[in-house]
Amino acid sequence: MNFWDSFIVISLIAILNIIVFIIFKKYLYGKENAGMKFLTLNISKDLLWLIISLLIIEKTKNNFLLIIICFIVASVTIYTPVIKQINKP
Repeated sequence: MNFWDSFIVISLIAILNIIVFIIFKKYLYGKENAGMKFLTLNISKDLLWLIISLLIIEKTKNNFLLIIICFIVASVTIYTPVIKQINKP
């Protein structure tokens, strides 16, 4: 497993998550159907990240496991604050 490829994949998902969260806070939060719009934006981000990641890294079991773990961790880290924001009274 190449360190730089792994670093790029992890950094890319972190940067994209930050961008999506900023867009949610500035433009979607408090609007009608904010949750659904966030889901659409986040799924698009995940697809973009997956395509770029698959182009960068070698197709091995270890790298596939890295992508799965990154996806799960990134999903939990972005969905938790968004759900908390949406459920605030």
